[in-house]
Amino acid sequence: MAAVEKIELAVGEGSKRDFFYRPESVGDKGVIQQIFQNQDYELGHFRLTERLMKLGETESRRGRELLIIDAGANIGAAALYFSFRFSGSKVIAIEPERKNCELLRMNCAGLNIAVVEAALGCEAGKSFLSDPGLSDWGFRTGDTGEYEVDVVSVDQLFDTLDEEKAAPFICKIDIEGGEANLFKRNYSWLERFPLVIIELHDWLLPGEGNSRNFLKAALEFDFDFVYRGENLFCFNNSLLKKYA
Repeated sequence: MAAVEKIELAVGEGSKRDFFYRPESVGDKGVIQQIFQNQDYELGHFRLTERLMKLGETESRRGRELLIIDAGANIGAAALYFSFRFSGSKVIAIEPERKNCELLRMNCAGLNIAVVEAALGCEAGKSFLSDPGLSDWGFRTGDTGEYEVDVVSVDQLFDTLDEEKAAPFICKIDIEGGEANLFKRNYSWLERFPLVIIELHDWLLPGEGNSRNFLKAALEFDFDFVYRGENLFCFNNSLLKKYA
């Protein structure tokens, strides 16, 4: 592993935790700024967050863990953020790049975070990882690449859970254009999450219509769509309306 340094994070009242990163990595420093400094996933800006929190409180009182999927977990900044932001949650952090996964495991050690070294796709299988030169937060999967990686599906992840004890809560997706494959088919799981957060990548892959499959899939369900920064926050009205 490349040389690592650490920063100290305040994660609760009087609690601190070390977070490890590679000081030479533009991507590592960028994700730290986005998640911990810029607060990219802070939900206080949205009017529907109150309903989301009521849903979460109701599920927690029923004894269910709030299930958070972090697809494109990188080195664990978002997984850590969500884990401490929502007590009683279980995070599944999915990341295909092996060196990122080493830091991801270090940063999530001892928490209720399951690390899955794989890419997320519309069905289980294999893919190849490539580095387009966008630092450690820009790896992409496809038909060719530097080495083969496993691909898991959301349905496959659900099969590993006791669904009576796990309540789908947030699905965060930042997979560098992989959303074209993820939403190609087998996307009925979307309607189970009260909140989906996704970064779309038409800006990165111009002319490919990369976000088309997600947009078509999401429009089959009753979502409100709100942009904040580079992320699209999709609130599931079908699940949230009872908490108005």
